[in-house]
Amino acid sequence: MNKLCRIAFAAVLLALAGTPVALAQSDESATERLVQILVKNGVLTKVQAEELAAQARAEARAARPPAAPDPAAPTQKPRPVAPGSVRVTYVPETVRKQIAAEVKQQVMQQATEEGWAEPNVIPGWTQRVRVSGDVRLRGQMDSFPRGNYNAFPDFNAINSTANGYDAIGGVNPPLLNAAQERTRMRLRARIGVSAKVADWVDSEIRIATGSDRGPVSTNQTLGAGGDFSKYSLWLDRAAITLRPDPDVTIYAGRSPNPFWTTDLLFDDDLNVDGLAAQGRLRFDKAFSGFLTLGGFPVFNTEFAFGSTNLAKTRSRDSWLLAAQLGADYKPEEQPYNLRIALGYFGFQNVEGKTSRLCVAPTSYGSCDTDYTRAAWLTYGNTVMPVRNIAATSGATTAQPQFYGLASRFGILELRGQATYTGFHPVDVRLDGEYAQNLAFDRQAIERRGPVNNIGNNGSFVGSNTGYMMRLTAGHLTLTEAGMWNVAFAYKYVGSDAVIDSLTDARFHQGGTNAKGFVLSGTYALARDIWLAGNWTSTNAVSGQPYSADTVLFDLNVRF
Repeated sequence: MNKLCRIAFAAVLLALAGTPVALAQSDESATERLVQILVKNGVLTKVQAEELAAQARAEARAARPPAAPDPAAPTQKPRPVAPGSVRVTYVPETVRKQIAAEVKQQVMQQATEEGWAEPNVIPGWTQRVRVSGDVRLRGQMDSFPRGNYNAFPDFNAINSTANGYDAIGGVNPPLLNAAQERTRMRLRARIGVSAKVADWVDSEIRIATGSDRGPVSTNQTLGAGGDFSKYSLWLDRAAITLRPDPDVTIYAGRSPNPFWTTDLLFDDDLNVDGLAAQGRLRFDKAFSGFLTLGGFPVFNTEFAFGSTNLAKTRSRDSWLLAAQLGADYKPEEQPYNLRIALGYFGFQNVEGKTSRLCVAPTSYGSCDTDYTRAAWLTYGNTVMPVRNIAATSGATTAQPQFYGLASRFGILELRGQATYTGFHPVDVRLDGEYAQNLAFDRQAIERRGPVNNIGNNGSFVGSNTGYMMRLTAGHLTLTEAGMWNVAFAYKYVGSDAVIDSLTDARFHQGGTNAKGFVLSGTYALARDIWLAGNWTSTNAVSGQPYSADTVLFDLNVRF
């Protein structure tokens, strides 16, 4: 680098040498030193320098105007020249241009080799990396009509404790709020970085707020920690996306839900762990199809379970294996398009399992099926106790219990969508989805001893079907200020139609065993800034009465 800097410095001074007259009137020793530097650094050979010197003397003599000698001026003796030096009094224009071009070429070559940014060009990595995010401020009001049952156990809170719930201790378990109205301000903030690693490989990392480790909600209630305490951030996504072919996409890691579903089955904010592949096939200009396959670990047994037992428990991991086949019909020059898809979502080993007979566990013990308790429960799914605790002579001996899903889940899902744009800019869209849990077995659930979804006569009253219909009118995509849309939906979700921790977190406070309607509207204040409102009114499908009304007002900003 020092070598090139010296060469570049010499070239600049040579370029400033000016006309022959100016050069003749300048200090010739400076020019001599410059030529010596050029010879020393290999830009000119000694022979080239001598030829340059001869040409320069001739041109300088021709360009210098004759001047009368000054008798009074002292006679100057020529300065001594060091051995091996070449005296040059003038550098021709062509030579100066040649030197400048060679210096530029060498500098640019070294800049390329060392990764310098080229002039006026943005560094390449900035074009491959993108930062994006969004912030949502929400006002939420939850109200409960009179007459609700007031003793719904919070099974998620029970399973999250170290000891479970003592079923014979005479103390109430944690209970859900189904009676007292609440008003809250809530915040969601997400920021992510995505990078195009190669033409066919993308990667993304995103973090988000959230008040717990639940799989769907990233809301944080303002003031929940007290005294303006800070909030937690969670790893929301960490994915690699491969596109080896324009019609093939492979997802790996923690990525967005790759299936075309509504919030009846999976909440819009759900991200999944594992692998998925999606392929598309076009049959003609109007008709195309798609197929999505995926395998996702839902639960992985603790490596050293049970940690305090001499004999470790065999692994029993839980998986979601899913496939969805769909088709699109978009005829040219027609104001409508259709889409339909059929999918199957098979959950393996998510149900609870009754343990072998075990002595009443304490905080330092465990039964051999504790790991089959549900990792996360919201509300609605039928649950069963997983510990088979031996009876003891002491009537007051604690019997702490955990709870697992009483039903298996293999969900057949059918979704359709029709869009009509003949009234543009007011478009109309109709969405529908139907889900049925084919693995639901009423007799098997009753044998496992369910502890919820029990009717007045003491029998199990759960169900395995769900459906949703939604009508949307307005601008389906909000890209400019003043755009809007409104929607009305009706939803019915049986207790064990879908897994309650993965479905819509807003409907009926989240979960299943609910039916009701949703009225919503959205208005764009500017590009990437919009207001949204949502009113949900729901009732329990079966079992004890549980009604709820929720009103949401959102301000959304995206960047």
